[in-house]
Amino acid sequence: MKFSTTTIATVALAVGVLFGLTFTGFTSIRAQNMTAPNNMTGSANMTGPNMTTSGTSGGSAKMQIEDAIKALESGDKQAASTKLTAAQQAISGESDQAKMHFGEGMKAFSSGDSNGALMHLKAAAQALG
Repeated sequence: MKFSTTTIATVALAVGVLFGLTFTGFTSIRAQNMTAPNNMTGSANMTGPNMTTSGTSGGSAKMQIEDAIKALESGDKQAASTKLTAAQQAISGESDQAKMHFGEGMKAFSSGDSNGALMHLKAAAQALG
């Protein structure tokens, strides 16, 4: 039984394609399985920060205000604004003195008076304990 060169080349090509696709398929499956745990870890990491900033206790308000003070002292007004927004939600159930100083600090910050904002925010943090 004699085979032509064309027949042998065609069979060799078909076998090569078959094995090539099979091995490529295994590689893709292996890569997908390795990727899934990484995606799951990323989601788990997002839970940590949400847990620390979602509380509404005085400790959380004080922490947010202190972080805003640090940001203002370093000149980072964007970070200060973010922290003050979080503190505003957390301070609602706190003492009147803390709320008053926080409100005055927010007014000063909104008008561009960083020194006045720092003075009142420090007083609010002190009133929170």
